[in-house]
Order: sequence, then C-alpha cells, then structure tokens
Amino acid sequence: MPVLRRFALVVSIVFGGSLALAAAAIAAGGGLAPGDYVFTSVSANAAFGLAKGGPSDQPSISVFVNRGLNSYEPEHPKGPSTVTNSTMVQLSIFTATGGVGGCWVINPSDFTVSNDLRTAKLHTTLTAGNVCPGLGAPVTGKSGAAPISAAGGGSIALPITLDVTWTGLGATSVERDRGTFRCLSYSADSTNVLHLSGATASATVSGLNGTLATDVAGVDSTDSHIDINETPPSTCPGV
Repeated sequence: MPVLRRFALVVSIVFGGSLALAAAAIAAGGGLAPGDYVFTSVSANAAFGLAKGGPSDQPSISVFVNRGLNSYEPEHPKGPSTVTNSTMVQLSIFTATGGVGGCWVINPSDFTVSNDLRTAKLHTTLTAGNVCPGLGAPVTGKSGAAPISAAGGGSIALPITLDVTWTGLGATSVERDRGTFRCLSYSADSTNVLHLSGATASATVSGLNGTLATDVAGVDSTDSHIDINETPPSTCPGV
C-alpha cells in the first residue's frame, strides 16, 4: 500500500469516529469478564506531515493517546487478551520508503486534558521498557476498528521524547449510540456517549528538528457503560 494512502487510512480511522474495538468483540476474546462496567476515557490524536501535502522528504507522524480502559491483544493467536486501566500512546512514522509504528504504556500524569476539552498536553518518553503487552486499543461501547499500531515498537529507534500540545474548540459535537451482542447464553449490552472537539496541535519529537504543526487533530472524551452476562461459549465468533 502506498505510504500516502496508508497515512490517509490512519487519519480516516482517527477522525471517522471508530477509535475503539467493539465491546462485544473484546469481551468475547476474553478481555472483559462478566460484570457491569461504567467508565470514562479521554483521548487525543494528531497527524503531522501529509495531511496538507507536506514535503515528501520529511517524515509524517501520527500520534494517538488514550487514558482509560485499554485492551491489549497478544501477537500469539491463542494468547489471552488483557484489559487494564492505563494510558496508552500509539506513534506511527511514515517516510517515502515505508512506515514503522509502536504502542507504549505511559505514566497517566504524562497526559492531561482539560474538562472542557479545550486543551490537552502530552509529555512523555517512549522506551523499550514500556512497550505495550500487545496490539492496543481503547475499550468503549462503540463498534469500529482499532487505531493502527505495532505491538513491539517496530524499528523505531528508542528512546523517543514526545511533546504534543492540543488547542481545541471545546466539546462541539456529541455522539450517542447503543449496542447489543448475543451468542447463546452470553450477552453484552453497551451505551456510549462521545464528546468531540476539533483542535490544532503542535509537537516536538526527539531526533527531528523544529516544531511540527497541524490542524488535523482532535480531543475527545467517552462515557461508556457495558453490561456483560455469562462467559461466551467456545462456539461464539471471536473466541
């Protein structure tokens, strides 16, 4: 897949309202045990470089960060999924010859978001010691694809220090949805309220000169309620 098209796919995923795995799919994969879950997640994303047809000799960068419940899928197909209350950063870097990406679990205090979604800041260092335990995605009640990421940091030279600042308009859009999944005695019911804020962003990345800037960015918060009954039988899809 051409680099430009691949990068455009990342942008479309981030801004298409499909930032998380389906709650039913996560539960069916073993990530969430039966129970009643009520939680809030906050996230921010930004794409630097190709969104406005930037110079082809400069790398293009996509950053996604989420604080809340995150699901991690192991590389081994039979490995167990895990869900933790954590702060996750996904970083992708694209050049004219290809792209690399990775996922890291960082200190929650490295990512701050104002209550009105007008500002967000990320200041963190990505190292080999805090790579995600598998492919990561936020848990919400909304169905959709997970952000593209690599489980092991790819060939990105570590450590990397990231400083990103988002300046938004506040919560200008609200999206509500409800989902239901049934398989024999198993059921998962979810409701999701998503508050979205369009934003501009600036960033510095260690190893790259100067400050990056973009208006292809966003900040959002998600209030989710997931009610899971029973454990899915082995005949259910995704188990």
